[in-house]
Amino acid sequence: MSQVLRIVLTGGPCGGKTTAIAKIQERLTSLGFHVFLVPEAATMLITGGAAFKNATLEQVLTIETSLIRLQMGMEDEFLRIAQSCGAPSVLICDRGTMDVSAYLPHAMWQALLDENGWNAVGLRDRRYDAVLHLVTAADGAEAFYTTANNSARTETPEEARVIDKKLRDVWVGHSHLRVIDNASDFAEKVRRVLKAVCHVTGVPEPVEIERKYLVKNAPRDLPVRHEDIEVEQTYLRTTDGSEARVRRRGQHGSYTYTHTIKKPLRSGQRVEVERPISGREFVGLLAQCDPSKKTVKKLRTCFLWEGQYFELDRLIEPQPGLVLLEAESDDETTSVKLPSFLEIDRDVTDEPAFSNYRIASS
Repeated sequence: MSQVLRIVLTGGPCGGKTTAIAKIQERLTSLGFHVFLVPEAATMLITGGAAFKNATLEQVLTIETSLIRLQMGMEDEFLRIAQSCGAPSVLICDRGTMDVSAYLPHAMWQALLDENGWNAVGLRDRRYDAVLHLVTAADGAEAFYTTANNSARTETPEEARVIDKKLRDVWVGHSHLRVIDNASDFAEKVRRVLKAVCHVTGVPEPVEIERKYLVKNAPRDLPVRHEDIEVEQTYLRTTDGSEARVRRRGQHGSYTYTHTIKKPLRSGQRVEVERPISGREFVGLLAQCDPSKKTVKKLRTCFLWEGQYFELDRLIEPQPGLVLLEAESDDETTSVKLPSFLEIDRDVTDEPAFSNYRIASS
């Protein structure tokens, strides 16, 4: 069966998802992809008669559980069709399973997970290859904010900003989260979405632009919404000068697995090809580990700051005590606003000693 990429578009009301989805379909189709569009489950339920107004907590829990089941059911069936078509395919999902948690108190969300045998790693990380959050027009483009194009939406601008932030927060922890804000006009915003999508699909060849900083001091409990992720990276033998690795990534005993190949281009940039693999394949590839490299183990704290997604890595092995901050972008011109609550020593992007590959050699 063909591998299918799954991309979520999410964000607060009036963020531009409808326009962006149409443009993504047009662009990817022109590049030879078969594009499948998974509709928004919440709109289907609400316009179909499912009402949250005056609902009891038990009724809300029932509706939200049904929403997730409907969302996953549609995604799974579209995925099945896409895998059988024999062509490069992409699923564009209008919202994803984690969006539900933005509308529920934490205790109710946890009860929903427990009752259905779900967990955040399964709903957030395993189901999607990338998450693109389009910030509501109510935050930075207020003159264009409206809910007239969606009968299921009635939020005021203030309510839109609140739910937008919650939706951003619930996806923190995913390895490929991008926030597309309103710093530009709408046409440029859509172009930024298309650029992020093309980066995920690998057309053109995906160039990774990453900045890395040595951290002198970081509070153990960050003063922003964050997720702590266990990361274990093992490097494999290669013969062409590239870096190849397998990675286990997860939390609370649930993991995802990936195989990555990186080829250097120029300062701060690398061509990176990453694909999800099964736990069985991960174990099999460990047999190809490079004996000259140690497994890198770290606790990765993921968080958003000023619209930028950061990953704070606290090394456990082989250099315990080393703390590095990484910020990834799809655009060389994007400036990085460093978090004020971290004491940064310096930018070490161009210092080979701080690459994971070199750390594994220590």
